[in-house]
Formats: sequence, C-alpha cells, structure tokens
Amino acid sequence: MSSLFSRRPWLPLTLIFVLAIALRLINIGGRALWYDEAFAVLFAEKGLSAMLYGTLTPVAGGAADIHPLLYYSLLNVWMNVVGQSPTAVRLLSVIFGVATVGFIYLLAKELFDRKMALFAALITAIAPFHVQYSQETRMYALLGLLLTVATWCFVKGWCGRGAGRPLQRWGYWIAFGVLAGLAMYTQQLAAFYLVALGLVPFVARRRQAIAGVVAGTVVAAIVYLPWLVNLPGQLAKVQSYYWLEQPTIATPLLTIRSFLVVNMDLPSPASMIAFFGGLFIVVMLVVQTLMFMRQPRTRTQRKPILFVLWLAAMPVLLMWLVSQVQPVYLERSLLPSALMLYMALAWLLTRSGMPKVIGVVIGTVGLVLVGIGLRYHYTYANFPYSPFQQAEQFIADQWQEGDVIVHQNKLTALPGIYYQRDLPQYFIGDKAGSSDDTLALPTQQALNIFADDCVQTAAHGGQRIWWVVFARAEAEYAAADRPELKDALSWLDEHYTAGATTTYNDLNIVLYANPRGELTSGCAN
Repeated sequence: MSSLFSRRPWLPLTLIFVLAIALRLINIGGRALWYDEAFAVLFAEKGLSAMLYGTLTPVAGGAADIHPLLYYSLLNVWMNVVGQSPTAVRLLSVIFGVATVGFIYLLAKELFDRKMALFAALITAIAPFHVQYSQETRMYALLGLLLTVATWCFVKGWCGRGAGRPLQRWGYWIAFGVLAGLAMYTQQLAAFYLVALGLVPFVARRRQAIAGVVAGTVVAAIVYLPWLVNLPGQLAKVQSYYWLEQPTIATPLLTIRSFLVVNMDLPSPASMIAFFGGLFIVVMLVVQTLMFMRQPRTRTQRKPILFVLWLAAMPVLLMWLVSQVQPVYLERSLLPSALMLYMALAWLLTRSGMPKVIGVVIGTVGLVLVGIGLRYHYTYANFPYSPFQQAEQFIADQWQEGDVIVHQNKLTALPGIYYQRDLPQYFIGDKAGSSDDTLALPTQQALNIFADDCVQTAAHGGQRIWWVVFARAEAEYAAADRPELKDALSWLDEHYTAGATTTYNDLNIVLYANPRGELTSGCAN
C-alpha cells in the first residue's frame, strides 16, 4: 500500500476528497429544510434590493436583521442556475465544505509537513460538525472556507515557503485583508477569529508580520466599509432583543462536544459518550502539548502547533467573555476554530511524539465520536429539524377548498411555505420585543410573508383549519407563564371541532373542522 502511494503521491489526497464529497452527499435531499434554511431560500430568491430592505430598514432603534448578505447573494445566483430543491440549495455548501478540506491540507502542509497535512484533511473530511454545516443552506461552510484561506494567506505572508520576495509577501497580506473583509460580509462573528489571528504577530513581537497585519486590516476595512456604516444598527438589534442566552462556565465544554461530534441535542447515552469522549481527546491534546513543550529538541517545532492551538481556543474564549456582557455565543459561528482543532489533532497523532498505543486509543475514541455524530446528523428528525416535508405532504393530500393552514409560529411556517407554496399558510407572530421576535416587519415585507397577531386573524375565516405546532410548545409556554398558546387553542375549540392529532415525530397536526358561531376577525383584547 505504501509503495502504491509513493508511486502515486496524488492518490491519498484524492481519496480524501472522494470521502469528503461522499459524506456530504449522503441524505442531502432526504432531510427536511428547517427554519433557518427555509428562510435563506425564501429570502435569497427575492434579490439583492429586497434583501437590503429586509435587513437594513430601521426597526425600534436597530436594523431589521443582523446578517450581512454575501452568502444570500451567492445563494441567489446559485438558485437561478441549479434550482431550489433541497439538494440543489445545499450543494453550494457542499462545494464550500469540500474546498475547505483542500485548504486545510495546504495550510497544514505549510505549517508542518505533507503527512500531517493528509491527516488534517482526513479528520476535516470526516468530522461530523463540518459535515453538518457543509450540508446546510446557511453561511457557515462559506465562513469556514474564507477564514481557512485567510489563515493560509496570513501564514504565507509571514513566513511561507515560496513567498520570499517582498512583493509576493505583500500580495498575500492584501489577499488576507480581502478575505477577512469577505468573511465579515458572511457572518460578523468572524471578527472573533480575525481578532485572535491578528493578535499573533503582536504576541510574537514580529515587526514585519505586524506591518502585514496592519496592511491587511486596512484592506479589510476598505472592503467592509460599505457595510460597516450599517453595523451600529445591526448591533443595536442584538443589544435590544435577540434569542441567544448568556453562556455558562460549562458552555465551552459543550462546544468541544459539538466540535468533535455534532451541534444538536443528543439523547442519552450518546450525549454522555460524546461529552466525555470529546473531553478525553482534548485533555490528551493539552497534556501531550505540554510534554512536547518541555523537550529541548522540539524548541524550533513549537511555534506552528502553538499557532494552531491559539486559533482553536482564543476565538472561543473571546466570544465567551464578550457574551458575559452581550450574549453572542453561537457555536456554529466558531466552525473555523473547530477546523483548527482538527489540525491540532492531526499533529497529536503524527508529530507530537505520543506513544503509539495511546494514539490508537485516541484514534479509536475519535472514530466512535465520528460514528455517533454522523449517525445522528443523518437521521435526527426532531426539533428544530422536524419532518416538515412529510407533514406538508400529508396536509396537501387531504386538502379541500376553503382550508387554511395556521402555524403556531414561524419555525414551522417557513419550512411549510417552502414545501407547499401553493397552499394558503399563515402563522402567529412572536411576542413583540421578546427574544424570539427576530423576523422584523421589513423582513416580512421583503419575503412577502406576514405574521398575524393572533389565531383569529391567522385563520382567515377558513372552513377547516390545519393547526401545526411543535409538541414541546405547550410545556414551553406553560413554563414561561405565557397564555398565547392556551388562548389560541381555546378559540379554536370554541369555533371548530377538533379532529385527531397526526404526529410526525415532534410535529403535531390537528384538523379543526365544522365551523360554528361567528368567526371573529380581530384579536381579543
């Protein structure tokens, strides 16, 4: 086998790419699009002008939405070419994800050697966390790609082989700045990774690299300037109301589990295995790194692994610290740090000097975590990834003239609208000013999809009402002591006859028929 690879040095990386593509295509169209993905499709299809209006229009002292528009704009172009099926809209992220595997290889090869680079590419190719966001119609795969390429340009500009001429080095620094600006156009939480990356030359006290970072920062600011003027309004929205909660001291530990397994709620015992397995691997990485640092013969080899570990840990720490004042801790936006962790694990298995038997144990635990993560990623179909496609098809198969679909909230409504655009579907809006109130009126206007204030108006006088709600909603509203759901059900029971509940995993559908009494069109005071 080794002789085969030596005769064909391109073969190992080719096989890794094939594996990466295969894992990112499994069940890509089988899983239903969830709320965030449906929003991305329905929003991006409207075009740049509508998206600008739906994002930047002032609402209650802030902007209507918080995300910049690079990914949505690319998705708009992509959909115009390949269509809007679940497979089509997710393929764009597959491309970004597979390209990231290639640039992880280039970055690791620049910092270490080819063998370690192949391991880093392999770990990235099979990492469930990266597979998850390489299959999602959202901006995170693009974010991971842009910041990985930016890091590669950063390294090439600082000390890259083949970039010894000053003009070449400055070219890499300029490219770094352009990519940093584009990353900010993708997801503004990229700032945490970029700050950590930009601090490296200052910590190392390298004047030439400091000059490069300053130049790159100027370029990034120029690239980002058209959007930068809108940043205060978007920050105001986050500060006034947003759904993220303040992270606890345990949150970074749970982030390790997400990085090494998958970012979703896992049932026991898989959840415990994932948590302690991920913790074991990271503890072994830290211990072996400390041992490696104590060896005098490894002094010249320390900087690359310290650089990678810094980028794996520092953005997480910075986001956690800032979130103690203003919660912005979002695990999926830390995907670039997860990629650096995968590179560090490749170093652990190939260059750390760890005894082989311990490496076998770590590798075995890692493969178990990969198996758990991929299994649940491919098969999980509960909140918020419920089987919306099946539920909407069930309603469509029994549809009658005069029927109306009423969704208890937007989380089921947008996926429902995506799957059955020709059916009249309405939803009850979020409580104004609450942390859930993220779909502002200008965004609704851009989508041409509007929330109703209550079930009375959402029903639109329908002869039959298909009521769609998550099974968990009743307990959540009761725990929050909010009466909206109970009031909606009371009105439906008063004016219609409830049929049997049809359940699709944790998604409930109730047909309310035989209207009686006056169907009031206004909300009760």
